[in-house]
Amino acid sequence: MRKLLYLSLIFVLSFSLMACTIVDDNKNYPETVTITQTVTHATSSTDTNKSNETVDEVIPTNPKNVAIFDFGVLDILDAIGIDELGIENLAIVKSNVPAYLSKYNVDSVTNAGTLFEPNFDNLDLFSPDLVIISSRSAWTYDKLKSELGGVAVLNVAVNNTKYLESVVNNITNLKKIFGGVESFDTMISTLETKTSEVKTLAQNSTFKALIFMTNGDDISGYGIGSRFGFIHNELGFLAADANFGNGDANTHGDIVSFEYIQTLNPDVIFIVDRAAAIGGEASIGVLDNALVNSTNAAKNDRMVLLDSVAWYIVSGGYQSTLTMINDVKALFVA
Repeated sequence: MRKLLYLSLIFVLSFSLMACTIVDDNKNYPETVTITQTVTHATSSTDTNKSNETVDEVIPTNPKNVAIFDFGVLDILDAIGIDELGIENLAIVKSNVPAYLSKYNVDSVTNAGTLFEPNFDNLDLFSPDLVIISSRSAWTYDKLKSELGGVAVLNVAVNNTKYLESVVNNITNLKKIFGGVESFDTMISTLETKTSEVKTLAQNSTFKALIFMTNGDDISGYGIGSRFGFIHNELGFLAADANFGNGDANTHGDIVSFEYIQTLNPDVIFIVDRAAAIGGEASIGVLDNALVNSTNAAKNDRMVLLDSVAWYIVSGGYQSTLTMINDVKALFVA
């Protein structure tokens, strides 16, 4: 009897040791990752005394409840698959949701607020493991921390002067957070390859380009360091005016005249229709006049209407950036 008890004890101990070994192996997968990021300290979106700081943010890996204030990140996670990433509950901004992401604009997904202002009552009930903010919501960092018990906050704001680098950095951080899924690497290589292909075409063409956003009867111009500077900085188009709109903070563009457009005589005019992007009536007709039509761009049918949702609403995504690249590449397709 003692021998049987002894053998049983050995079996139990052996099983326990094996179980411990399994647990120890699981420890190779970190429960948290540390992301170095720049955050904004502010009391409101209009705070003139706001400041920036580089911080090391500790973020739980494989978070189950994720609140997202950036359609670009929602686009990236959607391309891989929310379920595949292990996300069980989502909270998103439900205003101006792009059509291809409308499957998330449902009752089972929590309304996180607006792109500029969180709904803290909803978020408190949602109890997020991770909140993802961007440029429009950057000011909320401290308030999210204080209102939601020190919740992990990831800032995915894109640097307009380094658009592709910013997108790649965001995808890399998301890979660290979501268990090292290799599809993130595929995204990066695809974006880099396709960007390089268009850059070669653009540089060989030596086209000088202007970028405009229309909104009703208004037009504004964007240059090298602007929110649409990807066209110049990474896709390789020369700027018709190298000094125009050259600044990362130039999110609203600069006022331009039709006479200015005629004088510069660009080879290509890229157009973002803001009114259409937010569900209004198309406004590109404002550029249909004698002064604009006298340019090389108009005479050679090189006035390119960009996908306004991709460029204005979902900038920074994977699928949206592919759309942006293909918009520009279409210029060279017969």
